[in-house]
Amino acid sequence: MADSEQSKMVDAPLPVVLCVDDETSILRALRRLLMDEECQVEIAPSGAEGLELLSELDGVALIISDQRMPEMTGVDFLQQAKDKCPDALRVMLTGYADLEATMNAVNKGEIWRYLTKPWDDKQLILMVRDALRQYHLARENERLQSVVREQNEELKSWNDRLKQRVLEQTDRIRQKNEDLARTNKTLRSSIDHVLESFACMIELRDKKLRHHARNTAAIAEKMAEWSRMEPDEVRQVRAAGLLHGIGKLGIDDLILKKREEDLSDDERKLYEQYPIRSQTALGPIGELQEAGVIIRHLLERFDGEGEPDQLSGDDIPLGSRILAMAESLDRDMTETSDPLDIVLERMQNDLGGRFDPTLMKLLQDAARSHYSAMNSVLENATRKECEPTMLRPGMMTLRDVYSGTGLLLLKKGVVLNEGNIKALKRYYDIDPPEQDILVLIKDDES
Repeated sequence: MADSEQSKMVDAPLPVVLCVDDETSILRALRRLLMDEECQVEIAPSGAEGLELLSELDGVALIISDQRMPEMTGVDFLQQAKDKCPDALRVMLTGYADLEATMNAVNKGEIWRYLTKPWDDKQLILMVRDALRQYHLARENERLQSVVREQNEELKSWNDRLKQRVLEQTDRIRQKNEDLARTNKTLRSSIDHVLESFACMIELRDKKLRHHARNTAAIAEKMAEWSRMEPDEVRQVRAAGLLHGIGKLGIDDLILKKREEDLSDDERKLYEQYPIRSQTALGPIGELQEAGVIIRHLLERFDGEGEPDQLSGDDIPLGSRILAMAESLDRDMTETSDPLDIVLERMQNDLGGRFDPTLMKLLQDAARSHYSAMNSVLENATRKECEPTMLRPGMMTLRDVYSGTGLLLLKKGVVLNEGNIKALKRYYDIDPPEQDILVLIKDDES
């Protein structure tokens, strides 16, 4: 036994051994026999007095009772003692070979053991020590059970607190993710507005291709979606469509005003550098580097005879193959004013040479969807001059919008959304123009 456990045993109250017998000499003999044992000996000359003591005593480990007593037999006493001290072990002393009394004691009093008179001192002491050992084991078990219960309660409390902290942390993470998602959405919307603004600036350099960048981007975006490209890849294709002409800003106006077939060899060589210039301009912007790669290969040919890297077939990035077809289609329509079906029929001659033939069906569907939507808006809408406060998402500008000092705010043909409406209101407060904004309003919204 460890020193700490021995110290606890010494400090704790001694267990009680209660001896009950109507013979005083027997009681004295039992007290004397047990005086050196680690217990507190209590005596009672009758069963009634023994029961009174049991009502007053704590820590009763063992009850030794004679069977033959006046007024109350040992069996009756032990039976009632069991109710008062159910954890105490009970022993019967009997001086007669009375089988019936012994059986009653076992059945009713639930005695632990019985001894006959006269007893053997050594046997009785060993029995008492055995009872005290069981008593200490029971108390230690109770103590350990209490410790386990306390620890379980403490563990439960810790688990509850941990669960609460996890829930709180999860909620904070969810909130941060939602905030981040809103921030990313706002940022992406802002980037889209910036890209559209850049597209408007680029079109100022090549006025014959008004709305070309936005039409190209819209058609290419639909083709990319329908070809099952990833959402991030679709956004890069759209960005490339809006910014593919940024490299033309450094090209002489005389070259830009000519049709491609009218360019001299030197002029063509200079003109065909614009995709690389576009990639160079977008290179420092991490978000647009992939769009720069798409633009770089805009003038590659499916047969490998294009520029700048003479790529062919599937070696040409899919985004570049899509962009090349969307860009060529809208530029041809703008320069010739031919109907869509005629331009599409003309492009059939370049399939397998300049263009990827597997993308033709996507181009046809995307172009018809885009231009028919534009025509539908024009056919089922009303022209109206509006102040910025009257603008609503879905309206389309019918002329360029300038600030009071002549800064171009929005190009003709832009479909308004919440973002550019807020921007227009802000500019009109800072630098108000002299005229309202001419817009196209769907008849069901007017």
